[in-house]
Amino acid sequence: MNPVQRRYMREFWPPMLAYILIMLLVWPLVDHMQSVWGRTALALLPILPVLMVTRAMVRLVTGSDELEQRMNLIGLAIAGTVVGTLCLAGGFLVAAKVVRLDGTALIWVWPAMVVLHTLGRGWAARRYGGDWAMACSNDGLARHWQLAICAAAFGLILLLGWGVLSDWQRGLLSGLTASLTMAALLSAIFRRRRLEDEA
Repeated sequence: MNPVQRRYMREFWPPMLAYILIMLLVWPLVDHMQSVWGRTALALLPILPVLMVTRAMVRLVTGSDELEQRMNLIGLAIAGTVVGTLCLAGGFLVAAKVVRLDGTALIWVWPAMVVLHTLGRGWAARRYGGDWAMACSNDGLARHWQLAICAAAFGLILLLGWGVLSDWQRGLLSGLTASLTMAALLSAIFRRRRLEDEA
């Protein structure tokens, strides 16, 4: 990884882990707060790490060369189009009273944007002859193994805490485990195809 990518990893993962911990441990306490100010503070607490992650992403893009910037913008365009279309379809279904959704569905917009941006950026990078995702250094752990380890960690938390976690927390951990597992599989497939193309 180049210095800009290393800086991004240092700036991205601590707030991302803070976001996950806040969503699992702190945010569910909102229902138990009596004070409006307390509820507001707890409800908006996850925004702080989100802003830090967004800052890291902006610094990555602005510190990159023109090709990297182009790939990131393609990823952002794909993410915005897919998430926007899904939100529009969901809005129509709710308005037609086909499905019932409350405001908590909006919590998934930002994580979906991040995941789809990463996948879209990878697709663009592959089109330009690069790796599908920011590669680790040659002596580091491959991307698909990193994702698989994260998926296994969330899955283990889910299994060990099944009896004490709320339905919301079980749903969140299940979604994270499934998403990371899918990302690990896609990463392994793309890496294998790239290695076969190079051979």
